[in-house]
Amino acid sequence: MKKIILSAAILILILTATFNSVNAASAQAEERVIVLFKDKVDKELIANNGGKINRELRNLPAISISVPSVALQGLSRNPNIELIEKDSIVKVEGQVSDWGIDDVKAPVAWSSGYTGTGVKIAVVDTGISLSHSDLSVAGGASFVAYTNSYNDDNGHGTHVSGIIGARNNDIGTIGVAPDSDLYAVKVLDSSGSGYLSDVIAGIDWAISNQMDIINLSLGSSTDSPTLHQAVDKAYNNGTLVVAAAGNSGLINGNGDTVEYPAKYDSAIAVAAVDSSNNRASFSSTGPKVEVSAPGVSIYSTYLNNSYTRMSGTSMATPYTTGILALLKQQNPALTNIELRDKLDQYVVDLGAAGRDTLTGYGLIQAQAQPVESIKTVMSVTTDKDSYLKGETVTVEATVKDSNLNALNGATVNLTITSPSGSQTNAVQTTDSSGAVVFNIATNKKTKTGTYKINVQSSLSGYSSSNATTQYRIE
Repeated sequence: MKKIILSAAILILILTATFNSVNAASAQAEERVIVLFKDKVDKELIANNGGKINRELRNLPAISISVPSVALQGLSRNPNIELIEKDSIVKVEGQVSDWGIDDVKAPVAWSSGYTGTGVKIAVVDTGISLSHSDLSVAGGASFVAYTNSYNDDNGHGTHVSGIIGARNNDIGTIGVAPDSDLYAVKVLDSSGSGYLSDVIAGIDWAISNQMDIINLSLGSSTDSPTLHQAVDKAYNNGTLVVAAAGNSGLINGNGDTVEYPAKYDSAIAVAAVDSSNNRASFSSTGPKVEVSAPGVSIYSTYLNNSYTRMSGTSMATPYTTGILALLKQQNPALTNIELRDKLDQYVVDLGAAGRDTLTGYGLIQAQAQPVESIKTVMSVTTDKDSYLKGETVTVEATVKDSNLNALNGATVNLTITSPSGSQTNAVQTTDSSGAVVFNIATNKKTKTGTYKINVQSSLSGYSSSNATTQYRIE
């Protein structure tokens, strides 16, 4: 079978810049270590040895513990433990924004409360460093043959992820959408290359896991019908696909050098500009270039809890992904097609009027426009009209939008007013069917009479709504 290698779009130009990163380990009065288990974490074993759990990991059978030093030797001999290592202290300098953050006006959206909250982004790349203090990985998968881990062993995916969503935590740097949910989809190996089939599998995973945006900072000069189908499938399922235009551009900007998958209509092809908003000399050109974003000497997260500067359309792509995450939070009811239209509208035109082959429609820009609240519809029912003392009252409430689509993640506040006027309150969050269920216990002391129920919903981007009903206790 022919092996088609996809190389991360960063390969054409990588700039090395000096930066300060301080790694320091401080001696602890109490031993703080990381315990990696061969299979499952054994919390009872740790407790029996006087250990206290500091942190649990979602994706690894490992925990950070504080434990008396005398217990370490015995723990290290336990057949269920793979290894024990020191939980070192790592420090970096204070938070620094990359020049591109201001260039795309991300702080304008932040000031209005838009930070990408709730937007799921699949970074289809070399993985993401799971131990980086400035990144939070919500989940992921690996499709390379040599590891099941989606931890980054190259650095490219970590750099891309920091541009999208490095946390606003007073260290390192900050991403365009610092509260977005990053998912590491590892399809490229430690050298930044991978099989085409692995990339397709990564896109397929993103579709199955209902990602809002797929970031593809990678490319190939070879077209693939299967890759084309995968990108089309994602887009037709409502996912935004953002891809690097490529680093194969000529200095004079002539020719059609846009790579795949950016060249597909279902993908947003992103070109790179420098800090003066001039097209980067390496940035691929052609009629498929849709927008442009910062892509020269971009400061972001890297391996070993560090930071570095890189250049390429690989860097411009996550800037665009981040802006789309802000737009998605601002406009939760819009389709991916409508969000793409907004992205193309909110630009600074850099070249010839309108769309051109060098920078597309222009430089992407964040917006601070208020969200137009979408109307919601609530309903509430009880399983019976009347109850005997000692029976359980089951209350079900549903929340839907104006098109009667179920709303997942809406907060529902329940208030029950008794015959005497006293109130009982409860709060739950709707599931994927837009429903919540409250079970209210009664006993022989419960007063007889009519109980009034009021439920009220709230969800960002949607108007509040309420519904009422009542039941009797006989």
